[in-house]
Amino acid sequence: MGFESGSLSFHAFYLSRDFVPGDVEAFAARPLPPLKTLTGDQPLHGWAGPLHALDQDLTEAHCWRGDWLWFAHVTARKAVPPSYLRATLLAELEVERRARDVEILPRAAKTEVRERVTEALLRDAQPAFASMECAIDLPRRRLLSTALSDNALQLLCPFFRETTGVMPVLCCPESAAYRLRGLDANALEPLPLTPNPAVQPPAQPVLGEEFLTWLFHRWEKESAVFDLEGQRCGLLFEGPLTFSADDAPGCHETLLRNGTPLDTPELGTALWNGKRLRRAKLTLTRADWVVTATVDAQDFAFRSLKVVEPKGDAAPAPGAEPDALQGLPSLNAPGRQPAAPEPRRKLGVDERLDRAAFYLDAFLALYAQFLALREDPAAWRAALAPLHAWVRARAGQA
Repeated sequence: MGFESGSLSFHAFYLSRDFVPGDVEAFAARPLPPLKTLTGDQPLHGWAGPLHALDQDLTEAHCWRGDWLWFAHVTARKAVPPSYLRATLLAELEVERRARDVEILPRAAKTEVRERVTEALLRDAQPAFASMECAIDLPRRRLLSTALSDNALQLLCPFFRETTGVMPVLCCPESAAYRLRGLDANALEPLPLTPNPAVQPPAQPVLGEEFLTWLFHRWEKESAVFDLEGQRCGLLFEGPLTFSADDAPGCHETLLRNGTPLDTPELGTALWNGKRLRRAKLTLTRADWVVTATVDAQDFAFRSLKVVEPKGDAAPAPGAEPDALQGLPSLNAPGRQPAAPEPRRKLGVDERLDRAAFYLDAFLALYAQFLALREDPAAWRAALAPLHAWVRARAGQA
């Protein structure tokens, strides 16, 4: 699963109370029902252990990893491959047409054949699974979940509340603004991020896109380092970049990818015409932790988050010279034995989740710095002056 290996894609949620490892018993009380109870196209859903969709071991010993409770929400339904369903349906319709000796089947007959074929195929169909991994961050009162689509969110959140009595609140620009600064996003004055006089302010503030644009300007013109809990951290922007503005004339979205999207003149053109940075690849670092993800500013979705695994301790390769002798001529063979590359250490799931939590903490810390400016009208107007100058220079309007 994604939390254990490969890249991570997730939303974060706020929880209103503390959770402890023993809370996994509530999830164990609502497991995925037996597959033999599947009927028709009605799905089953419930909680499963973290290893796979049929993992029924929902115990503290199995799901508690470091500071995390790790489990999954699983949906099972009988599904017929669409191509097979269509071919079978067309064959049955032709049989029905010939039996009735008509040129075209009536609509009611087509509906009856479709229902009969679908019911028959579903009766013998194998179940298909859809799984959403979940991990509760015990110290921070947060939930990370791979639920990214609206349908997935509408399925996960109510079921989590039914199980635990707690409704997860999606960490988005508006909810994060309230949690971090007690700020009502709708009460802020909308101002354009471009000095272009032809661009009108948006109808409502778009905090996420404003933040990512402001952060991109700060990274390029001011500083790529910041403090998080007394430690120095760094940030780096990479392409592809997506700029958007629903109220912009003509094209509402500009995608810059391949080549050098950070240096292309189209970037300045997008900013000048009122578009804001909506999606970018952002790397955050602390000491030897390096974490990269594509961030969506509209809803704070983190996609394809990758963790650089640390170098591990390894014994010298057979035949390799000790460190003290490297660089000296070898007595056994001409030249010097090349040093074996140091292998990477595979991270445990709790270590990977710790790095994801660091990424989220660092991202929200930068967002809090932006909100401190944004909530003060005078400070925000002062911050817009260098940003407008940057946009003008980027667009070649200086």
